[in-house]
Amino acid sequence: MKKHTALFFAASLCFLACSKSQELQKLDGLKSSLATATATGTVYYVDPDGNDSNAGTSDSNAWKTIAKVNTMTFSPGDQILFKSGGVWNDTLRPKGSGSAGQPIIIDKYGGEARPVINGGGKVNNSKTLLLNRVSFWEVNNLEITNTVPAGTTYAATGIMVDGGNEATPSSNITIKNCYVHDVNAAKDFQTNFVKGTGGIIIAGKTDDVLVQSCHIKNCAVEGMRTVGTGKNIVFDNNLLEYIYGDGIVMAGATGGCKVTHNTVYKACMNTNSYNYAGIWTVKSKNTLVAYNEVYGMTGGGGNDGMAFDADGYDANSPTDGDIFEYNYSHDNNGGFMLFMYNSHNITVRYNVSVNDIGTTGKKKLFLFNGSTNNNHQIYNNVFYIINPGGTIFHSAPYGTYSNNIIYAASTATGLTLCRGDNGQSIPLTTQSRFYNNDLYPGSVFTAFNWGTATRSNNFYDDPRFVNPGTGIGFPVANGYNIGDTSRCRNAGIFIANNGGIDFAGNSLPTSGNPDVGAFQHAVISQAGSSLADAYVRDGSYAGTNYGADSLLVVKSDATSYARRSYLKFNFNQVGTASVNAANLSIYCAGTGMTNTVKIYSTAGKTWAENAITWNNAPKDTTLVGQVTVNAAGWYNMDVTSAVNRELQAGSKTVSLLLMNTGPFNSNGYMTFYSKEAPGNKPVLQLTY
Repeated sequence: MKKHTALFFAASLCFLACSKSQELQKLDGLKSSLATATATGTVYYVDPDGNDSNAGTSDSNAWKTIAKVNTMTFSPGDQILFKSGGVWNDTLRPKGSGSAGQPIIIDKYGGEARPVINGGGKVNNSKTLLLNRVSFWEVNNLEITNTVPAGTTYAATGIMVDGGNEATPSSNITIKNCYVHDVNAAKDFQTNFVKGTGGIIIAGKTDDVLVQSCHIKNCAVEGMRTVGTGKNIVFDNNLLEYIYGDGIVMAGATGGCKVTHNTVYKACMNTNSYNYAGIWTVKSKNTLVAYNEVYGMTGGGGNDGMAFDADGYDANSPTDGDIFEYNYSHDNNGGFMLFMYNSHNITVRYNVSVNDIGTTGKKKLFLFNGSTNNNHQIYNNVFYIINPGGTIFHSAPYGTYSNNIIYAASTATGLTLCRGDNGQSIPLTTQSRFYNNDLYPGSVFTAFNWGTATRSNNFYDDPRFVNPGTGIGFPVANGYNIGDTSRCRNAGIFIANNGGIDFAGNSLPTSGNPDVGAFQHAVISQAGSSLADAYVRDGSYAGTNYGADSLLVVKSDATSYARRSYLKFNFNQVGTASVNAANLSIYCAGTGMTNTVKIYSTAGKTWAENAITWNNAPKDTTLVGQVTVNAAGWYNMDVTSAVNRELQAGSKTVSLLLMNTGPFNSNGYMTFYSKEAPGNKPVLQLTY
């Protein structure tokens, strides 16, 4: 059954749905700029059973060796095709450059199996495939190894693109669907160790590089990285596993660079003090890190081992404006994220982190390594903490934290807010700001020493995740969506330039209050003039109208002090006989004690906001439900049955009554914002 989500309030607004597919379209646009046109050059064939004396221009007249290929200088549109399943023990260093629309292509022919090229690691700093100072190349469907012989420690790399230091960078290089494995370069503290070695390395000055759908396994030192400078470098949809050092590093990125849709598993496998991370950026400008899954980090050194890192380790390596969004991080012993001191304006949003405080080392979720920049924005994330003895922050955090859910499971005993290298708890400073976060359970988070940090509108309710758990794949992360009755619904603070979509691709609001957490259930705007609401008061005030008040009051008390509130919504645009869900979201401005609000529908719907009083208010009510109110904040009330009754009766209007039916109590009041309030107005959300 097709579902639609709509909001009904004063003036009808229409929002165009934005989805993850739009992000993919943006990436496809960049890929198309690197795509090949129909080649018009010469096609060359290479077969282990061929002969280097052949012309090499047909499969029956193929060359035999890579040495022969290395003697050639290729031209735009040429293709070099290796026999499917063939094996060569050599290193490939092709020469020549293609041109726009006519790249030089390396690929396979004659079957599904990839050709295998074993570099052999025979000399220090070897590369099995080296594209050296060339442009407009495509490399597809190769299997690459570079295994250094036992007893020797050499630097080694599987595939390297080296733009050198030329005035014109190497550009328009594409590497797709390659399997790079068993590259055992010298490791840290070994002879000939070079960190920029491993699976696929992009070095020197390079622009417009795409590495896509490759599998990198059992490699040292790095999985995939840049070690030079460049723009429009994209690492997309790659699988990296069992990597000794870093999974993916984007270094020297000058604009348009992306790390997207990759899976990094069991990187940071070192057990010594050398620091590595899952995915990180350094000396980077406006790099996008999105839709990646990072898990199973167990090593990474004394400080690192986390899923993500916005680096900047010295004055010459600033990282500025990078965005980390829509990622799923889980089961990483070293934590979720590191901010180095020379990182600036970093945005971390709409990510899901599960079990990213480990059981050894610093046991931290975030690490701030000397960072004093307070312009980082960390918002609308989910952090689910499982292991005991951890800390949320190692060293004093800097930045603004908004609309996040930080959930400490019952197993996460001994959790601290922030501690230093000596293991002692330290208070936060004014450089940290916390707005509209759900910090659960309150018994843990209210006991923390928040120091002088700015805090506003944070709350401590169970977020009511729909199916929280641990496991592999983005469907597991979707279990950290929030339920219909979660207080996180509509409880966030609006943030401009928020990316437009949530973790699951749902549209975000263009104004009003978003949901707290990584999932958005409704596009919310302020209620308008077609919504009627007012409270009424009994006794000597029974004839007084309060329709212009900015508050709705609910109170159980003696005569002349009791109050009830009425709200009315129209939903003329609904064309179905029923809705799947209807929720009234209403903001409590204050309460004197824990109270229960009962929600009724009224058969009478003709009351007017500027005329309703206790004396003429409808009394023909049907109980719909109830909600417990214990603090200021948003509350969601399920009114599905009331809306469906109206629809089945042919009506497109619902009238609701809020009452406290408990014992009289002078503190038994609750105040809610009405449509006359400057913000946080009531909203009826329908899903149908």
